[in-house]
Amino acid sequence: MTTMILDTDLTGLHCPDPLRHAFAAKTSAHAGRSALGHFEPEDAQRQWNSIMEQEASPQMRLAYFHIPFCRTHCSYCGFFQNASKVDAIEKYVGYLEREIELTGKGTYVQSQPINAVYFGGGTPTDLTADQIRRLGKAIKAHLNVADDVEMTFESRFNGLDDDKIAAAIEVGFNRVSLGLQTFDTFIRRKMSRIDTKEFLLERLDHLCAQGNVSTVVDLIYGLPYQTVDHWLEDINLISNQTASHGVDLYQLVMMGFTRMAQQVEKGSMPAPGDTAFKATLFKLGVENMIANGWDRLSISHWGRKSADGRILERNIYNHQTKAGSEIIPFGCGGGGKVNGHSVMLHRNLEPYYAMIDAGKKPMMAMMHVDPELATNRALGAAFDLGRLNFNTFDTAAGADISRHCMPLFEAWQKNGLAELDEHNLNLTLAGQFWNVTMNQALNNYLDRYPFEDVAA
Repeated sequence: MTTMILDTDLTGLHCPDPLRHAFAAKTSAHAGRSALGHFEPEDAQRQWNSIMEQEASPQMRLAYFHIPFCRTHCSYCGFFQNASKVDAIEKYVGYLEREIELTGKGTYVQSQPINAVYFGGGTPTDLTADQIRRLGKAIKAHLNVADDVEMTFESRFNGLDDDKIAAAIEVGFNRVSLGLQTFDTFIRRKMSRIDTKEFLLERLDHLCAQGNVSTVVDLIYGLPYQTVDHWLEDINLISNQTASHGVDLYQLVMMGFTRMAQQVEKGSMPAPGDTAFKATLFKLGVENMIANGWDRLSISHWGRKSADGRILERNIYNHQTKAGSEIIPFGCGGGGKVNGHSVMLHRNLEPYYAMIDAGKKPMMAMMHVDPELATNRALGAAFDLGRLNFNTFDTAAGADISRHCMPLFEAWQKNGLAELDEHNLNLTLAGQFWNVTMNQALNNYLDRYPFEDVAA
């Protein structure tokens, strides 16, 4: 029988201020379990083809479309792939249309509806209006999308002109997700975002007037140069000078290979706020969003009714990705989860094109099925919402796993990160700030102390 030792990397510190000091730092944007083995390339293709011949089980399903081009490389971004060039994008769109048609022939794709579609990148902003129409029509022609599908077009503000907005709405997009980051013009330009506050507000006015389209923006806290006043002004502006329907409040996680990290190391840019400062901004963000009448849809995502009282922001794709739902991937660099397998498509254009020409899904990697898939999905959904229901957790695991994890839950309660009641583990404000770290800690706990091992 394994002896259980609860180190502070699992429990956090017992300290007077757990919001700011329970853990050393947030090191990742997502939690995960131990790495699984992957298929060899030829086996991955065969496995994909086999899955496509099967009927899919009824469940929430998503589709992700990757547009791997950007006109500028934002300093905080670690996902830049290709510079935007007119001819290159036109060629890519043609191949993506072919991939949509090819994938849409699969029984697996057609047997259950897709509940949410997401165009990301890179940036879809650099598509032309005609290319947006072509891709939207290809999706409707070849994929089984639900009648109430949420279709998201991710975009920067610069380049999202009225023709592109009209084209997106024409082919069914009903949600626009905009990388605002901050309204402050000086900070934006330091991040290689060129647009002014006034331009952002004008574009938001136009988008919010489109009727049945949910307009959602991302705000980031912890940016270099950012102060408390900057953060509060961002929340005030989005709340009181726009009719935006949704807001994501994201903590900056500076990755070491980004231009921002390099500039900070060279001393040409000040370091981002430390963890304690980010925790302060998180607390102020929660308090001020509530004070401004926003409804909390998840720990980081907020929504509110439109001016005429309708709920346009549903947050389907964002939450379901955290919950580990099926994601059918499309496009160079697209990733997803299909029939329990994590999948990555080729990140380089030439092998992507070559496989489409050969009539194959452009697979780069496929992982073996996670044996703890159902448990991990339950945890991902719970930590995104800030509440873990014990019955849901036990049902997913097929065992009384909540009782097995209770020593860790009780330690979190003692350390001010959670509160326990008869049915749930509820994250406190401090726990909400550390939710990804705590999700990872619970994953690590289950890896170190498997239920069967301890129970034996």
